[in-house]
Parts: sequence; structure tokens; C-alpha cells
Amino acid sequence: MVEEEFRYDHPPSAVFGLVGSGRFQVELLAELGGQDPEVLEESHTPSGGLLVVTRLRTGVEFPGFARKIVPPDTAVTHTYEWGPPLADGTVAGTWSTEIKGAPLLIGGTTAIRPEGDGAVHLYKGQIKASVPVIGGRLEVFALDNLRRDLAHSARFIADRLDVG
Repeated sequence: MVEEEFRYDHPPSAVFGLVGSGRFQVELLAELGGQDPEVLEESHTPSGGLLVVTRLRTGVEFPGFARKIVPPDTAVTHTYEWGPPLADGTVAGTWSTEIKGAPLLIGGTTAIRPEGDGAVHLYKGQIKASVPVIGGRLEVFALDNLRRDLAHSARFIADRLDVG
């Protein structure tokens, strides 16, 4: 289970203005070690929200047990679908990650909401492997990497917000 919160000294509109940008997502993926990141889609949804889909070649070195089922230079697709901002400035949506060739389902919900003079960015979700015997180890490996990447992302976002 993924449950992470990251706080920023900037309002939700500033945080979302950054993380809701496909261009920024490409910069972030490169910062995290992704190779050849690109925006596949960045569009407004019929509900007034935003869809951002990116793809990269993974920079993750998989452990030996996973190399047999996950190609070493696989494509990873990230999808964020955000709803329109609410009256209080909250923006909520869903996120998912697809690792081509990996028997993993990764995704959940996300929200950027006001907190005091700043904002909190929440991630909730799950990682589920559909492979017998090593599925649990694959889930733990993926969860550890996700938590590390989310924490690194939060520092990168905070730095970019502070630079303005």
C-alpha cells in the first residue's frame, strides 16, 4: 500500500501548475534517471480536468529474480488524470504506472490540497504483482523504488517552486 504526503510552502495552484505540466514531468523523469522521457499526451478532459501521459525507458536496475520476467530496457508509461480544481483549490485525480512486460498493476489516487499557507500533495494506491512465488518480492521492490522516487520528486518539486 502506498500512502505518502509531501508538504510545500506554496499554494495548490502553484504546485499543480508545475506537476500538471507535461514538460515538467519530462524534466522530473530525467532527474529520476529515466532515459528518453517524452510526453505522449497532454490534453484537457471533457470534465475540465487534465490528462498527462509520459513514457520513458527505465533507469531502474532490477534484481536478479525480476530480470527473468521484466526486460532490462523496458518502457514505462505514467498516466495522471486530474479533475478540475475545486472551490478551495484542491485538485484531485488518479495516477498509474505501466511497466511494459512486467506483471504489475501500479496506481491509485492523488490530490493537491491547501494546508495553511501551503499545500500538501497526497498519493494513495497499491502495487499488485500477478506472478506466483516471486510476486511478493517484486511488489516490495517496486514499492521501495516508488517511495524513493516520490521522495526525490518532492525535493525536486520544492526546489523548482522555490526558484519560482
